[in-house]
Amino acid sequence: MPENKEVDVRWISPDQWKIYRELRLDAIRSEPSAFGTSYEEEKDYPEEIWRGRVANTLFAFVEGKAVGLIGHVRQSRIKQRHIVNIVSFYVKEDYRGKGIGGQLLNVLLERIRGYNDVTKVSLAVNGTQAPAFNLYSKYGFKVVGELKKELKIGDAYYDELLMDLFL
Repeated sequence: MPENKEVDVRWISPDQWKIYRELRLDAIRSEPSAFGTSYEEEKDYPEEIWRGRVANTLFAFVEGKAVGLIGHVRQSRIKQRHIVNIVSFYVKEDYRGKGIGGQLLNVLLERIRGYNDVTKVSLAVNGTQAPAFNLYSKYGFKVVGELKKELKIGDAYYDELLMDLFL
């Protein structure tokens, strides 16, 4: 990414679902060990699934091009409505190391802090994804557990670290 390019972090409408679909499929295809699903599973999802997911996803744009996203899901059960899970965090490789991930995470956490009664933000991160782990740690997330061999891609297994942030 050329220096001095402004990053536009914003929500999009369900009518812009194709932007989400393209970036999400790019993410799970290019970083398969960072996501619990696969390109093969999601590539044929119907439009209504993509439209439904847009509402929970924040995007980063550079010169009008979607280059990053971060999703969140608030738990719906009465006993867990105080928890929001961060999901589907991705920044295109050419745009990494420019602070875009931090901007996405910061704006999302601002929104989450505005939700009534939310006291905990949780996520899972592949233990080999050091930049993601370091970013979460910088924002105050702490490791609360580890899931061994949580993902399997081909013959390789990947562990996931569970991290929480208390608001």
